[in-house]
Amino acid sequence: MKKINNNTLKKELKTINNNLFIFMIFIALSALFIALGIYENRASSHNYAYLNDIIENKNNEKKEQAYLEIKERPYSIAKYENEENHAFYIVFDGRYFYITYLSDDLYEKLNVEGLDENPITIYGTTEKIPENVKEIALEVYNEGLDEENQITMDDFGSYFGEVFLTNTSLKNTNYIFYIISTILLLVSLFFLSLFIINKLKVQKTLKNISESQLKKIEKEIDDDKTLHYPKYHLILTNNYIIKTNHHLTILKYQDLIWVYEQKTKEYGITTSRKVFVVDKHGKNYNILTTDGLTTKNENIPKDIITTISSKNENILVGMTKKNEEKINEILKNS
Repeated sequence: MKKINNNTLKKELKTINNNLFIFMIFIALSALFIALGIYENRASSHNYAYLNDIIENKNNEKKEQAYLEIKERPYSIAKYENEENHAFYIVFDGRYFYITYLSDDLYEKLNVEGLDENPITIYGTTEKIPENVKEIALEVYNEGLDEENQITMDDFGSYFGEVFLTNTSLKNTNYIFYIISTILLLVSLFFLSLFIINKLKVQKTLKNISESQLKKIEKEIDDDKTLHYPKYHLILTNNYIIKTNHHLTILKYQDLIWVYEQKTKEYGITTSRKVFVVDKHGKNYNILTTDGLTTKNENIPKDIITTISSKNENILVGMTKKNEEKINEILKNS
């Protein structure tokens, strides 16, 4: 790629690197949220207590985070009428029975063979077992047992505890940090893509001009008569329009056939002003976009159009129907 020596042009083109800096910021934030997710999930895993410990040592506290190993297929005992996809189950961890409230999907994952050798751990929160569920659980448990082996409501807490496991899932991972991290990663890749695309466009522009032409452009940029609009990344030299807001555009005045201002209005109020130029191939370039609400910006488009039109006596000025017809005729015959 040709080397740019002009300090003004170098400074203008540095703005292209802003996308790279933004990429680095978002990639760092993405990594930060991944780290936070790992830390949070490791920390939260210590907050889960085994369900039996909550029953025995925490006085059957509700709203506790708990986990449980399932070593036998769950046995359905009750279902609320308005909860079609959930039901109460009796489960077994190899030592004790418990009451759980499982979704149909989770039940299907637990309703498999080999749980005694390969138990599945579920996570959830504790809630007090409703009295009607206790009664049903007792009936199910006592069914088929001799009277001396049956249990009563007084024995229920010793066999099942007073809390059941609800809001159950197979994982205790909090994915919110990873979701945010993924979004930030995608945003970072977007800005990296912009940086690469704009860099390639700069290289393409420089490739299409000769070394002598580049030196001429750089010399004109430093001329006292050159107009530089840093806020809009626009430079008007004696022979060229140079635009650097996203990449590098170099236009010769002699290659232009039309320049005009376009106003955007909302509710009758001008909200933005734009200046476009059209080259002899019919390609349209937006060289200026400025705020239309402030009066100090009102004359900038006019000054730019005046400067451009003064460099080429054949250029058409203004968005008029007559000029549109002339442009169509010029392009048709070119």
